[in-house]
Amino acid sequence: MKHDSLQSPQEIQSDTNPAIQQDYLDLPSNETVLVNNETITNPPQKSKKQIWLYLLLGVGIIAIVGALFRQLQETPQQTPIETPQAARLSVRATEVKIQPLQKFVFGDGYVWAVRRKHLTFETSGTITYIKKNNGRELREGDFVKAGDLLAKVDDRKLRAELAQAQAKTAEAQTQSVAAQANISQANASVEQAKADVIRAQADLESAQDAYRLATSELKRREKLFAEGAISISDVDVYRNKAKDAWAKVKATKAQVSAAQSRVKSANGQLESAKSQLQSTKATIASARAGQVRSSVQMEDTVIEAPFNGTVAHMNIGEGDYWTPQRVLITGDYQSVVDSVPMILIDPKAYEVRLKLPAFDGTLVRPNQSAFVVLDKDMSAASTKGMSQQTLFRLARAKGRVFSVSPSISPGERAVEVVVRLDRGIKNVRDGERVSAWIAVEENPKALSVPPDAIIYRDQKPHVFVVDKDKQIVKLRPVEEGIRGISQQEIKSGIQPGELVVTEGRNRLVDGTPVEVVGRERE
Repeated sequence: MKHDSLQSPQEIQSDTNPAIQQDYLDLPSNETVLVNNETITNPPQKSKKQIWLYLLLGVGIIAIVGALFRQLQETPQQTPIETPQAARLSVRATEVKIQPLQKFVFGDGYVWAVRRKHLTFETSGTITYIKKNNGRELREGDFVKAGDLLAKVDDRKLRAELAQAQAKTAEAQTQSVAAQANISQANASVEQAKADVIRAQADLESAQDAYRLATSELKRREKLFAEGAISISDVDVYRNKAKDAWAKVKATKAQVSAAQSRVKSANGQLESAKSQLQSTKATIASARAGQVRSSVQMEDTVIEAPFNGTVAHMNIGEGDYWTPQRVLITGDYQSVVDSVPMILIDPKAYEVRLKLPAFDGTLVRPNQSAFVVLDKDMSAASTKGMSQQTLFRLARAKGRVFSVSPSISPGERAVEVVVRLDRGIKNVRDGERVSAWIAVEENPKALSVPPDAIIYRDQKPHVFVVDKDKQIVKLRPVEEGIRGISQQEIKSGIQPGELVVTEGRNRLVDGTPVEVVGRERE
């Protein structure tokens, strides 16, 4: 066949079988091949379809190689199999220590001088005198001695009243002396009258005896006359004697009655004199009462120092007019301090008066130790946190419980406690607000841990103890003792030197692996 009658390359490719076509594709350029008994020369340039086939083949090879590479990268290398370790929880722990531990109750109160006196005038008047100290008037902070005259109001009117009362007393005493004399005279008259009565009664008895004798003789003579033994004249003689004796009896009876009347009169005079004496005594008592009243009023015009001390407050000056109504006894105590003329204190002895809740007050007993912290230091401690060591460091004064009220105030439901200070007295001031911490229970050798170490299971206290060798925790039940400010006594369940967990305990169970990342210190 002629070359011009040859088919196109595409037609030849479609007519040949795949095997022959593949061989054809693999031939080099410008090679001559026999196809269907015809000689065909490979054209010097490839067709576009062949180029695309090569490109697709290259891309496929690249994709296969990339996939194989990724598969090799993702396939894990064979390594020795290790047993996985459990994750350890980070915790903080503290060492169990033996140390002194105290249980405290505390409350806010005020410092007061044990000896303090509100000095005031009880009468009205112009203040005419104020004690001079180095040429100036007395002022707050000055020291005075017992008995010093500190201030005085005008007392001229009271002095006149006192003189009048003294005069009345003297007059009543004079009347009393006269009444006593009258009583003595009346007593003498009574005695004299009684003696007259006795004499008159004796004379009466004698007259009666004489009358009885005369009557007897008269009867005997009348009998003799009847017998004719004597004459009638003899009878008349004895009849006259009997009449005379009777007359004397009547006279002595009158004397007795007169003497008895004189006794009654003398007794009346005596009673009158006694009444007069009682009246003069009442007058004397009244006059003396007036004198005492005037004397007391005179004392109310002056202010004297009752003891050696320091003037804490002073609200008066010379020339001021004073009246007792100026003192405000209602409202708060500050109103009294601002209105009373003067307050004197003894700075050598102070006490703290505070009120505790009823449930704390029942724990307080006299003679328990107390620590006093100033208000400004207490504010700083509240910010940083209070501990027993911090309390001892901040305490500016110390003392002991002096008294505990047996009653509870109805409104505040509180118990009043008084603490007498015996150390650090110079560090506090009268009227200063402080906090008093009272040690109600103590153990000098307490096994203690922070309260944060305690965890409750079934409402019973437990702690997590760190096993240092196995690095795990063990949950142990414990018995609680004294609760301090920042430490809790443990009576049983742990030993000194062991570590107990204080932070991270809520994530733990018995046997949990842990890593101690820090130790807390008191």
